[in-house]
Amino acid sequence: MHLKKLSFLTIFLLSLGLTGCGSDNLDAINGNTGDSSNDSSDDSSDDSPGDTTDDGSGDTNVYTATFDTIPRVIQRGQTLTLNYPLDKTTPSELNYSLNISGTAVMGENADYTISNAAVLTFTAASNTASLTITTYQKQDVYDARTLNLIFTDSDGDQFTQPLLISGNVYLNDSGVSNYSDGSDFTLGAQPGDDLALQDAAYGLDVIINSNALANAGGDIQDPSSQFYKNSRDIDSADTEYKGRAGFRFVKIGNDGMPRTANSTDYSCVKDEITGLTWQVKGPTNLLTNQETDNTLPDRYTMDDKTNYSAANFVYAWWSSKLGTTGRGWRYTLNDSTLDTATDDSDYANATCGYLKDLSGRENELYCSSGAYADEVNFLGVCGQANWLVPSVEQLRSIIDYSKVTDYSTLSLATDHALDSDFFDCTGNDCVVSNDGNPVYWTSSQVKGAESLAWCINLQTGSVNTCNKDEGRKVMLVSSNIPAEFFTQAADDSAESE
Repeated sequence: MHLKKLSFLTIFLLSLGLTGCGSDNLDAINGNTGDSSNDSSDDSSDDSPGDTTDDGSGDTNVYTATFDTIPRVIQRGQTLTLNYPLDKTTPSELNYSLNISGTAVMGENADYTISNAAVLTFTAASNTASLTITTYQKQDVYDARTLNLIFTDSDGDQFTQPLLISGNVYLNDSGVSNYSDGSDFTLGAQPGDDLALQDAAYGLDVIINSNALANAGGDIQDPSSQFYKNSRDIDSADTEYKGRAGFRFVKIGNDGMPRTANSTDYSCVKDEITGLTWQVKGPTNLLTNQETDNTLPDRYTMDDKTNYSAANFVYAWWSSKLGTTGRGWRYTLNDSTLDTATDDSDYANATCGYLKDLSGRENELYCSSGAYADEVNFLGVCGQANWLVPSVEQLRSIIDYSKVTDYSTLSLATDHALDSDFFDCTGNDCVVSNDGNPVYWTSSQVKGAESLAWCINLQTGSVNTCNKDEGRKVMLVSSNIPAEFFTQAADDSAESE
């Protein structure tokens, strides 16, 4: 796999499934990508009613400026002019104070510069003011950065324009670092002729793997690369272990803080290459129907009332608040919602379960992929509140295809193609549980097929289509995109239970 460096927006659009694999997702980012043309406000802007000026006759007039409050993404290496219209021409200068917040750093050697960082000025005899923002590209790896423009009028009313400056991230390699002649998948040297130019000769895996050194063409080992692994990074017994081949994983606790590689107290895994964070699954959690009278409704309970993310739980496909739109299905819990729950049976059914004794939920809980994502956001798992069902591109990015080149090596029902040191648990049933079901949902829908979405088999790495009413597993992903940059999904299709 050739190493490719893409802009953060490109990666994010890819990760949402907007390209490839037959997906037909809607854009989850508001606004434009920030070209150099003038950018005027739209109908979703807010008006400021409080600024006044004297026209010279002693009469005070009120002037209304319009501020665009829709979150938008701007790319690196460009100049963007933001225009702010006034409802009428002002005879004298009119100023709005400007404050700036966010994670972006101002400066020509940093993230951006702005034409005026303190005030927005409408000059005399004008009805338009503008700010010019220039963004800068850098060579290192960095996340997207937030930039909030906060305008304040003479009455003290504030209007915030949220911006996101794109980051600079990389795509993962495949994990394949050996060569093959078609029957032996562990060759240390690359065959020639028609078997030359194999995946192991290119990409991030080459940086740290001696078997992937260039021969018959390909990349060269690069100890100066920011992704190069030292001896501690590649030693699975070391606390700084990052995973095999070109992957770079870090365990994250539920408090959002990093953990050592040998820690068992973690709930998520951060991918340092793509910048994505993954919620790891829990071990098998038995669901038992406690009702013995066949004439009465079922009463399911979870064996472990805290293990709501068990790998054996399955969900129908359904959109989430921050995810893509689209028709889906959902399986009700015993009482459909948790608002009137009185005992354990109201928190589980035959396919999934949820934590109990938590108040303040705004969403109804069903056994659906979207309801599960909404619940994880409600819980703020690992300090994040923008969890999504991953796209095809996202979920494929953590598959180590070296584990599935020879399918005969999958000897156990719980084997899978993820890094077991980070995504599994002691019982080896935290990805593929003891039920042997390895298929996980993605958010990517099948173009032209309303009832189908793409799913991935984590034992073979294959991408397939699944009916949305099928029970499949879900592993959620979070990026550093703030939640306000996602569009809440509105689904107008008829509900099917």
